[in-house]
Amino acid sequence: MEKKYKILLYAFIGLAVLLGGVFFANKMLKQKIKAGIEKELINSNVEYKDISVDFISGSSVVTSPKLKLGSATISSEELSVIDLDYKEYFSNNKIVFDRIIFKKPEIHIIQSDTLKDPDKENSRKDFKEDIKIRHLVIQEGWLKIAENDAVKEDLYVSLKNMDIYDLHITEKSLKNKIPFSFREVSIQSDSLFYSLDPEHDLQVKNLQLEEGLLIISNLRITPKFSKADFDQRQKAEKDRFELSVPEIKMKGFSWGFNGDKLQLESIKATFENAEFHIYRNKLLPDDNSIKPLYSQKLRDLETKLKFDTIQISNSSLIYEEKSVAGKPPGKVMFSKMNVSIANLSNLNMEAENFPSTSIHAKANFMGESNLNFNMEFNIKDPKDNFNFSGNLAGISADAMNSFLLPALNIEVEGEISSMFFNFYGNDDSALGDTRLQYHDFKVEVLRKDGVRKNKILSGLANLILKKNVANKKMDQKNISAIRDKTKSFWNFLWLCIRNGALKSFL
Repeated sequence: MEKKYKILLYAFIGLAVLLGGVFFANKMLKQKIKAGIEKELINSNVEYKDISVDFISGSSVVTSPKLKLGSATISSEELSVIDLDYKEYFSNNKIVFDRIIFKKPEIHIIQSDTLKDPDKENSRKDFKEDIKIRHLVIQEGWLKIAENDAVKEDLYVSLKNMDIYDLHITEKSLKNKIPFSFREVSIQSDSLFYSLDPEHDLQVKNLQLEEGLLIISNLRITPKFSKADFDQRQKAEKDRFELSVPEIKMKGFSWGFNGDKLQLESIKATFENAEFHIYRNKLLPDDNSIKPLYSQKLRDLETKLKFDTIQISNSSLIYEEKSVAGKPPGKVMFSKMNVSIANLSNLNMEAENFPSTSIHAKANFMGESNLNFNMEFNIKDPKDNFNFSGNLAGISADAMNSFLLPALNIEVEGEISSMFFNFYGNDDSALGDTRLQYHDFKVEVLRKDGVRKNKILSGLANLILKKNVANKKMDQKNISAIRDKTKSFWNFLWLCIRNGALKSFL
C-alpha cells in the first residue's frame, strides 16, 4: 500500500510541477506578448481589456483591442490567435500563426488625417519582424472611410466574412501600398456604399469573392439630386446618370497593387440586364475642357487593368438631352444591347505584341431599328488611331422625331431604309465612307414654340433635299470630320455620320 501511495504522491507532485510550469509559462508568455505589443506599436494608441494565453496550444485571446495606426482606428470585440509556431519563433526568429480571428472589427479611416508623423515613420523603419499568418479571418465587421469626422463616409463596406490566406508582413512589405503580401482573399459583403462624386453614389447589395470568382448583386449608381436641382448646381453642362446592374460576374478575378497603383484583372466579366440613363442640359454653358479619347484615358489611368473579355447582355441605354427651354428633353434609346469587348488592358504596354482593344455591339435603336457597331483601337498608341464601322437598318420619321423635335425643333417625314458607315481617325480628324438610302424625306423647321412651322426655313430645307432617291443607295466617299477636342468621342462619331448624311441629302 505504501508503494501505491508513493506512486500517487509522485504523480500528484509531477502534475503540480507540470501545472505550475504551464502557469508560469502562460504568465511569462502573456507578459512577453504585452511587451511585444508595447514595443512594436509604441507610437500608436493601443488599448485592450485583457489578454489570455494558453502556452500548450500556442493560442491567445485579446479582449476589446483598439488601436490607432496613422489615419486608421481599428477596434474589435475579440482577437483570437490560434497556434503560434514556437519552433519557427525560437529557431528562425519568425512569427508564424496558423490562424488569427477578428470578431466584429470596426475599421474607420479619416482621410484628412494623413500628415506623416516622423516618430511613426521611424518606428516603421525599425520594424524587423518576419510575420506569417496562414489564415486571417474577419467576422461581422465593417470598414468606413470619410473625409473627416463631421461628414458622412465616402466608403462603407460591411465585411460579413473575410478570409486572407498566407499573409506575410516584413520590413520591406510595410513600404508598399498594402503593407503585406497574400496568396488569396475571399470576401462576403451584404452592403457597400461609395460616394463617386458630389452628385452620384454607388451602392452594392451583395458582393462575394471566392477562388477567383467575383459576384456583385444589385449594383446601382444613383444621383443625389433631381434633374432640376442637379442643373442648378452646375456651372457648365455635365452628365447626370443612373445605372442599375442586377448581376456582375468576373471569372479569374484578382486584385493587388502594382507599385502604388491598384491593379485589377479578370479573364471574363459579364454584365446582365443593365439599365443606363444619361441626362445632359445643353442650355448650360459649354464645358470647354479637353476631352481625351478613350485610348488616352485608359493609357493615363492610374488604376492598372487587364480584362480579357467583357460581355454586356440584354441591356439598355437612354440618353436625354435638353436643348430647348420649356420643352422636355429629346431621347435617344438603345435596347436589347449585346456588347463584347476584348483586350481592355493598360498593363504591360511596353510589350511588342500588346493587343488592340476591340468592341462589337448589337442593339435595337429607338425601339424599331437594328444597329450593329464595331470599333478597334490600341491603348498604347500615342496617336490614338481608331476605326469604327456599323450599319443601321430601317428607322421611321416618328422614331427620329422623338429626338429631333424636342432637341432641335425639327420634324421630319419619310424613312431612312438603311445606313452604313466606316471611318478611320485619330485625335485630330477622321476620314471615311457612308451609304444612305431614304424614302421621300421632308423637313419641317418649327418656330421657338415648337408648334408653328417656320415656312421659309422649311421651304429652303426641302428645296435643297435630293429628290427621287427612294430606290437608290447614296454612296459618299472620303467624308471628313475635324475633331473638336472639347467634345466627347461620341460627338466626334456623330459628326462623322452627320457629315455623310448631309452630303447624301443635299
